[in-house]
Amino acid sequence: MNYGLIVAAGKGQRFGGYKQFAQLAGKPVLIHSIRAFEHSPMITGIVVVAPARLLPMVRRMLRIHRVRKLLGVVPGGRTRAGSVRAGLSVLPARGFVAIHDAVRPLINAGMLTTGLRACRRCGALTYGYPVTDTLKRVSGREVLSTVDRNGLLAVQTPPFFSLELLRRAHAEARRARLQVTDDCELIERLGIHPIWIRGPRTNLKLTEPDDLTVIQALL
Repeated sequence: MNYGLIVAAGKGQRFGGYKQFAQLAGKPVLIHSIRAFEHSPMITGIVVVAPARLLPMVRRMLRIHRVRKLLGVVPGGRTRAGSVRAGLSVLPARGFVAIHDAVRPLINAGMLTTGLRACRRCGALTYGYPVTDTLKRVSGREVLSTVDRNGLLAVQTPPFFSLELLRRAHAEARRARLQVTDDCELIERLGIHPIWIRGPRTNLKLTEPDDLTVIQALL
């Protein structure tokens, strides 16, 4: 079985509010992000992790937009890793999961098909693309040096994991009291190297208000 875990618990500080609920083409960004999971024949069920105080609103939103594969809406944790663990608590012990940022609304069902099929062979993988921009290390407004971009990858969501492997990685991280912001990093700390596949540049993350204009145009 394959599942979608949608992380929608962020506060959106750089955006100026809960960006996952911003309106995009007449619907909340969250609904656009869920749509690919809802329409994918490979996805059995969906879990949404949302801000604790907004759970009733989110549940109502998902009913209005007829999200039929919903397994549950759960409150997020203090960190991204905590929110993912909260979502995992609703899912079965075995199977595969795609963990997606609610603020990447341009995902499509084809990405899920490709990722899930590949994950069955390797157990852990992520979408991404090689860094092509020149990178600089800075201190305040001062440019200190140029970073070698060879071998650097800009990762996207969703990454895909075996549920057994991901739970083991989370358990190890909690024992070691590790703080991570990326799901694949948990796997890396087990000594396992996830595989990457090229993601579309259009799979943009909504971070600041100007991003909404670009995403609207692409949509």
